[in-house]
Amino acid sequence: RELLDVLGERQSQDANNPPLLPHRIEHVQVIHPDDLGRLAEYGVVASMQPVHVMTDWYVADRVWGDRARYAYAFRSLLDKGTTLALGSDAPVAPLNPFLGFYGALTRKGFEGKPDGGWYPQEKLTLEEIIHGYTTGPAFTAGKTAVQGSITPGKWADLVMMEQDLFTIDPDSVDKATVAMTMVGGNVVYRA
Repeated sequence: RELLDVLGERQSQDANNPPLLPHRIEHVQVIHPDDLGRLAEYGVVASMQPVHVMTDWYVADRVWGDRARYAYAFRSLLDKGTTLALGSDAPVAPLNPFLGFYGALTRKGFEGKPDGGWYPQEKLTLEEIIHGYTTGPAFTAGKTAVQGSITPGKWADLVMMEQDLFTIDPDSVDKATVAMTMVGGNVVYRA
């Protein structure tokens, strides 16, 4: 909240002299419901790491109690118009982005609990997750002209998957495997 207060005070200064990159808050792990709309209002990106849902949900319930309802509030923030920049938080957490896909898609831990997902109203769709892992970070880094989507003129940094993520069971997305990786349009990995 304090950071949002400061960024709110900067709005008039930023309007006259826009920052080169958007402001962002790292690890938007728990937020007060009164502050959900403030990130979008101030143009602040929520940099979030969905893999932590998998490891933190039971501790968050125990430590944060009722406040855990707005922990990793992906859907609530997105619905308010906030740009999400999703990432892995490596080396603190595993680098594998598909663990984060699983966390945002199912809101379950490694053991598949809780049934139905932890605060399932905060789940994201696969399309929203892919956007959050690609276009969101490119926007945050000021690189949308060259990264963030597969369009002519961009760098062609991409992966091809062995599985169709849109048709496999969401509970299996964390086990998805890469068939090929391209960086700058060049194949750098092939299974």
